Amino acid sequence: HQDRLDILRFMGRVGLQSYFYAPKNDPYHRQRWREPYPATARQQLQELVDSAREHGVEFHYAISPGLSIVYSDASDYQTLFRKLDSVAAMGVRRFALLLDDVSPNLVHEQDRATFATLADAHVDLINRLHRDLTERGATLSVTPTTYTGAWGNRSYVRRLGEAVDARVPLFWTGIDVASPEITAPQAREWGELISRQPLVWDNYPVNDFARWRLFLGPLRGRASDLSTEAAGIIANPMNEAHASMIPLATIADYARDPAHYDPERALRRAVEALYGSDAAEHLTPFVELYGDYGWEDNLFEPLFIPGAPIASAAMEAGLARLSAALSQLEEMASAGDPELQALVSELEPFVTRTAARLREFQNDRAYARRGDQLVYRTELDRVTVGLATTPIRVDGDLGDWPAEAWFPLVGPDRDATETSVAALVRYGQHLYVALRVHDPHIRVEPDDRVGEGDHVALVVESEPPVHRRYLTPEDLVILLPAPEGPLQPTPLIRSMRFEGFMAKFLADNQALTFSEFLVSTFGTAPSSAMAALAEGLRYRTQLTPNGYDLEMAIPLGERDTLRMSLTVVDAQKPRPYIQSLARRNYPANPATFSTVVIR
Repeated sequence: HQDRLDILRFMGRVGLQSYFYAPKNDPYHRQRWREPYPATARQQLQELVDSAREHGVEFHYAISPGLSIVYSDASDYQTLFRKLDSVAAMGVRRFALLLDDVSPNLVHEQDRATFATLADAHVDLINRLHRDLTERGATLSVTPTTYTGAWGNRSYVRRLGEAVDARVPLFWTGIDVASPEITAPQAREWGELISRQPLVWDNYPVNDFARWRLFLGPLRGRASDLSTEAAGIIANPMNEAHASMIPLATIADYARDPAHYDPERALRRAVEALYGSDAAEHLTPFVELYGDYGWEDNLFEPLFIPGAPIASAAMEAGLARLSAALSQLEEMASAGDPELQALVSELEPFVTRTAARLREFQNDRAYARRGDQLVYRTELDRVTVGLATTPIRVDGDLGDWPAEAWFPLVGPDRDATETSVAALVRYGQHLYVALRVHDPHIRVEPDDRVGEGDHVALVVESEPPVHRRYLTPEDLVILLPAPEGPLQPTPLIRSMRFEGFMAKFLADNQALTFSEFLVSTFGTAPSSAMAALAEGLRYRTQLTPNGYDLEMAIPLGERDTLRMSLTVVDAQKPRPYIQSLARRNYPANPATFSTVVIR
């Protein structure tokens, strides 16, 4: 709360005009949107509204009901409007409806019976809300479910553009979720799609997708003539409010005069204006080492996104610079500068955590020193598979597998666990895999939601480049649901196209599951080679007293190696409990896959 008050005061100081209140850690904004604010939370919200007014900032209250709202339910709509009406009583006249990061499909039976598409449901909700808010002298802006040029349903966006009242601004993040550039022609093209100029939701300097780092560089890549094709620009800050003020001040410079904006000059002016010339000198290492962008490779990135060698010596030198600068800033802040104290408290954890992470890898025997670098010993994830001397029947009965063939999967703490075990062997042109899964409380999801229930995920890499950290349509994803009864489950088989922001965002996700959102948004038909593998896949499952058994045959052809990720997902836990074949488990990052070698 204090951070938000500080941001509002900062905004008035640098001339930023609009504040969108949309924190996902406010349960009454998203998960519990139906509930009114309790007294303490309401008091804090009122304080923010009053502070915004005091500093000349327009306060926009945003609500995100899309996780649970029934669009065709009149009572749900009334609940939503009552919630906004209660916020309006605090003096708020600007509202936003956020429909991002929700299911791209209608999930309630009542809605499917009422609306032909999700777009129709959203058009109805938006127009009703706009009409009712307008009658009370308030305005509405909207984030659609498809809000970027990188992916999503263009028919959905076009329908919104055609049918939503033209006075309602629609947000757009640019050519990607976090865009290297945003140009006037790009904005014009999107504007033609939505039948109005887009309101740019610029995902810079936000770092919620890369919590290991800061973004302290100036705004770059925004065209000097963008204002001719966009209705406005809103910046999404980092979780660290005071560190955010540095790049946000450069965004204020850009928005004020795009034609004459100079990023380097704006950065110098921002740091000195916020913290003084002496502090600016000591902030230089932070600005240099965290002055790159999410679409670029940072010095410390290999510590958090596995794949590339770890430049140990260079990282130590960089951390030494940061530590020395931090000591100087702490000394200056101790003299009683509250703004600098707040900034230092945000900077320190990044230095501490990154240094600890580097020490962890330096002490990890899974990494070998090669000159000034640490390189993962890929042989640790190499599985040698023998040849079976007799045919193997894929019948789900694992009693005929020899006891010595079994080995434990690796749990989320990276230690071997006997909760689930696996066995692999080759016979003929197939790799045979057996899994004995301990899962006494099985939860199964239907159809394209397979990845959200208990399941086995097999990801096969088409070609094994050493450092590729993202899936392509040439790779194959097979999701096999846990069995519910005597009937055999139907696998969900897709390839995935991850590029740009999503490729990097998913590459460091050790607990990734292929959710309905990922499958429906990024799923593609497998390539011809992978389609042949999928068609030749044979599997059989059967329930056991403590879980289920799975047996499958994967066609290898003439290959004597296979790179793959094999994971068992128990979705019953508060967070999915994942066990895997590899010591490192990043299912969307092929650099971490196991190499299966047949001998």
